Amino acid sequence: MHTRIHAAYHQAAFSRSACACLTIDDVAIEQWLASHLNDPNVALLGLSLIWLLDEDEDALAKRRFIPGEDGSSTLVPLLVCSDDMDFYCTVLMVEQVIEGDTVHWRRFGWSVSGKLEVGISTRWNAESQPVSFALEDFRAALAEFDKLLKEQVNQ
Repeated sequence: MHTRIHAAYHQAAFSRSACACLTIDDVAIEQWLASHLNDPNVALLGLSLIWLLDEDEDALAKRRFIPGEDGSSTLVPLLVCSDDMDFYCTVLMVEQVIEGDTVHWRRFGWSVSGKLEVGISTRWNAESQPVSFALEDFRAALAEFDKLLKEQVNQ
């Protein structure tokens, strides 16, 4: 069964106003992951796609979020420390696997490597449960997120 993923405006705990975000089952991604991973501190993190301070890290996050080809596995930096908004501090990773028309987030963990090597060394959470999305919905959510982010920047 596929979990729903969309893009919407949301006011994160660290933000003074609403900003573009991804939602899972209509819950902001950081809040959904805090519940899914049973770790309330995750709700204080920021989506890596929002505004990483380093341009190279920002480009890397965007590249890794894009689903690869069928049968591929990509280590995606999902959430980062909202105080720093970079890959130097806390980075929640997910292994994103593409199988046919489905995106699977197989396992979650904390990057032990930083900067442009984010996720190369990851301490995986053995307790985490996978989640799956329809590939078409996942791509549509990323496209809508980009649209919302551009609207936000142009305001």
